[in-house]
Amino acid sequence: MSAILRPWQSGASGDAEALAEVYERADDALLSNIPDDRTIGGAQTWLETITDAEAAGDLCARAIIDDGDRSGRRILGNVMASGIERRHSSAWISYWSVAEARGQGLVSAALRSLVDLLHDELGIYRLELGYRVNNPASAAVARNAGFIVEGREREKLLYDGIRYDTEVCARLSGDPRHRGPRIPFDPPR
Repeated sequence: MSAILRPWQSGASGDAEALAEVYERADDALLSNIPDDRTIGGAQTWLETITDAEAAGDLCARAIIDDGDRSGRRILGNVMASGIERRHSSAWISYWSVAEARGQGLVSAALRSLVDLLHDELGIYRLELGYRVNNPASAAVARNAGFIVEGREREKLLYDGIRYDTEVCARLSGDPRHRGPRIPFDPPR
């Protein structure tokens, strides 16, 4: 499966309908990463929040799109840097994918592309992320994008009444880049 990265699109001709379809098909792994309002209206609200924050310089998000889909709307996932903090030059990284896109290295490749953009073009020095310790797939994505585990936060997350430990990772702009493949940007940078 080939993919491209592009900015999320809000508005009448945007991604709301396609995103609502992703929400409709979401499995348990994805449900914890998407908004509670999974209607088209909820998708549009999320998109407006994302695009407004990106325009303000507080966030950088890219949709992972199926490059073989003629409509250009088949969403495979998301990679995002939120909480961009200019004083200390840091950001919080998150990512998700639909079930059929997992296990193919797409999110790792997308995250490597996003890391390059954040470090090289946006000048962000420190990128941080966290994942549940019982989520080896998310751990692999982080590792495959060059993130280094810095510690464990005990019982940090609460899902369905159960508390989960998380591992916190970071990568600095001077850390070695992972040599793995990247997903191209559309439009090209």
